[in-house]
Amino acid sequence: MQKLDDTYSAPPRPTGGPADANKPAGKDKPGSNVRAVTRAANILRTFRTQPHQSLAEVASAASLDKGTTRRLLLTLMNSGLIVQDPASQKYGLGRLIRELAGSVVDDFDLRSIAVPELAAIAAELHLTTFLSVYRDHAALCLERLHDMQGMEVHWWPVGGTLPLNSGGAPKILLAYQSEAEIDKVLSEPLHALTPRAVTDIAEFRNHLAEVRERGWEYAEDDVSLGLAALAVPVLDGDGQLICALSMAGLSPQMRGKDEPAFLPRLQQAAERIRSALGY
Repeated sequence: MQKLDDTYSAPPRPTGGPADANKPAGKDKPGSNVRAVTRAANILRTFRTQPHQSLAEVASAASLDKGTTRRLLLTLMNSGLIVQDPASQKYGLGRLIRELAGSVVDDFDLRSIAVPELAAIAAELHLTTFLSVYRDHAALCLERLHDMQGMEVHWWPVGGTLPLNSGGAPKILLAYQSEAEIDKVLSEPLHALTPRAVTDIAEFRNHLAEVRERGWEYAEDDVSLGLAALAVPVLDGDGQLICALSMAGLSPQMRGKDEPAFLPRLQQAAERIRSALGY
């Protein structure tokens, strides 16, 4: 299989910690953000589930007082990000949001944020790391990084796919899909790369539920005998899958006592990527 020619060195590790998912929307981390901008962003987020809102509804959803909310809404209206219905006096998102949405960059931003994290892990642990996404009913590898001092795992090339019942990341990517998508995938026979891969549909469906419940997957010998992989998801603010992060190496290197080796390290990277993407 094709090998990457580029050699990555470990970049400086980000100084910020994981985002606190339980932090109230109206409270800001001291010294890290411009408060007015953070509050304005929180106001815009309230319209994801309720397109038309009164002043009181916006204030409650954004955890702000009415005076602050009114001032911010007026500023957002003057900027074209918010509009107000003269009859009902309710607020909604402005046309500028639609214009800006067309310029949203997906994989480019994801790569630029995730690659330094994965390169740092590869250099630190002498493992091969992968960034992957779910595309067209398949697990697609976007990036593969390895440390020159360690063994390169090259059975999943950039742009290549793996069977969804094999490896750590493919199972993570499928486990976080909708039930309809899982049903579609499992309507076809499951193929095995090695004798260790699960091909029984009912057994594999139950395993996917376990993967989603615990939030990580450890796979050993089901892509190549003697190799193991660990994967975790990166989720957006609504718990929807963005991508999977994974690492692979020799099975003894990847095993831990009570949980897979390096699991906290990979989860930490996922949280930092999630935060950097704005969730």
